[in-house]
Amino acid sequence: MGMQRQELIERLTGLLAEAIEEESSHDARPASPDSPLLGSNAVLTSLRLVTLITDCESILEEEYQIHVTLVSEDAFSRRQSPFRTIEVLADYIVELSGPPGDGAAHSAVSE
Repeated sequence: MGMQRQELIERLTGLLAEAIEEESSHDARPASPDSPLLGSNAVLTSLRLVTLITDCESILEEEYQIHVTLVSEDAFSRRQSPFRTIEVLADYIVELSGPPGDGAAHSAVSE
């Protein structure tokens, strides 16, 4: 059937934990679904966040056969960024991947 939201959140939180571990020599904050990914309290640098998003796209494609472009004009034009937390990012991915045959989902994915 594809990917469930909770499974996605767990997978992304694992990716975040790895990224935090790689970035921090010590004093790292634990990764959680509501860890801030943007702003002054962000748990990652902006460069590491870009890497996390790229890794996420790769996993979606390789493991779930979901082809989405997370960084797009749509993502940046939203009033609230879809990259605020892992939970928000998971919701955005579910929205973009949508049910098969849902035309709205396909229009959000840039080719």
